[in-house]
Amino acid sequence: MISMFPYLTQLMSRMFMLPDDDFDPSKSQGPLKIYDPKSLLKFSKLVRPLGLFFFFFEYYRLKAMTTKAMLEQHGSRVTNLQGYRLSLEDFAQFLNLPVTDKLTQVHNFFHQNDDRQIDIRQYVIALSTICQPSTPMETLKLAFKMYEDKSADVQEEDLATILEIMLGVKEVELSGLFLCLDGPDREKITYDEFHKFLEKEPGFTQHCLDFRNHPRKFCFGRIRTSSSESEENDE
Repeated sequence: MISMFPYLTQLMSRMFMLPDDDFDPSKSQGPLKIYDPKSLLKFSKLVRPLGLFFFFFEYYRLKAMTTKAMLEQHGSRVTNLQGYRLSLEDFAQFLNLPVTDKLTQVHNFFHQNDDRQIDIRQYVIALSTICQPSTPMETLKLAFKMYEDKSADVQEEDLATILEIMLGVKEVELSGLFLCLDGPDREKITYDEFHKFLEKEPGFTQHCLDFRNHPRKFCFGRIRTSSSESEENDE
């Protein structure tokens, strides 16, 4: 299956040519602003040395291409790999790189189970986040394209995974969000629905999420949106 995507492997390998100052967490803005950059900074430091395998002029050719266009290429092809998990050897082939200690560290960054395999979609989300921190909604849109089903829906657990990577947090809890949207039995959402909700709730991370080490554990009985707070103040 991996051999079906030679063009993607070339693009992914060139994406490693990142200068030292490429990832700046302070550029992240909006309701999906990076909450804790430590894990993303670690990922950025892990992938950067892999670029040493390529000729120096490739970096300048990369800079002439738009990051958004390349990431869209990644997403459209990775979508075809949904459900296919990559071993270290598959990951190396996917990136057109030899198996090295550095590549092993990148692979280890994403594997969670004893099978020592990773979901490549998580890697692409992290890559998009560090390459374009100032436009998190573009990363969100890319992530939805990779995870959505035929009805353009993303499951609650998949959205939690997306947000954990983008925000740099662990154990995201979304039951409150889904309760607010359409009752407790709802377990999936479209990009448009989520986008509209974020527009109404600029303090989404602080007000509408619960995750490990959140400074204020949220009571999911009711999500206090900006509009509801305004109504209470008027009363």
